[in-house]
This record gives sequence, structure tokens and C-alpha cells, in this order.
Amino acid sequence: SEQGMQPEPAKSPTTVELSDWDRTVFTYFGKRSAVVPLGCVITAGILASGFYHFKKGNKRTSNIMMRARVAAQAVTVGFMMYSINVTKRQKELGIDI
Repeated sequence: SEQGMQPEPAKSPTTVELSDWDRTVFTYFGKRSAVVPLGCVITAGILASGFYHFKKGNKRTSNIMMRARVAAQAVTVGFMMYSINVTKRQKELGIDI
């Protein structure tokens, strides 16, 4: 017989109270969020517009669109990183929103 080996007590389910802010963040940046895919679509649209203007010979507008694409891509990557952290927090809390 092994001494000191006692079974762990059963864990009772805990209720997590969420603030309105947490609920909003989990809704818009959680695992079912459409923010990142939407950002990808917007970035691709800006890129396509930049290529279109470049092909038409409008270099100034093309340059502006490419700069806008960089900004949109940076925002999308930022949202992606934030979504990863929010999803991790949801898993830690056992919340499925």
C-alpha cells in the first residue's frame, strides 16, 4: 500500500463573472471572431487596387494604395496577435463565447 497517496477531491465547476468589457473582447476577438478574416480581405482588396492602379499607369495612387496596404496589414497582424491572447485567456477560464 502506498502511503500519502490520497485521491484528489472532485473539482466543482466554477462560475466566472465577466465584465461587459471582457464579454465584448471575447465576442469580437475570440475564437469565432470575424475581425482577422475581415482584415485579410480588406488588405487583399487594397493590394488589388494598388496593382490595378499600377497597371493603369497611375503611380501616385498605386504608391498610396501600397502604403495603405502596409498599414492595413499591420493592423490585421496586431488584431491576430490580440486574438491569440484572447483565445488563450478564454481557454484558461473555460469560457466558450
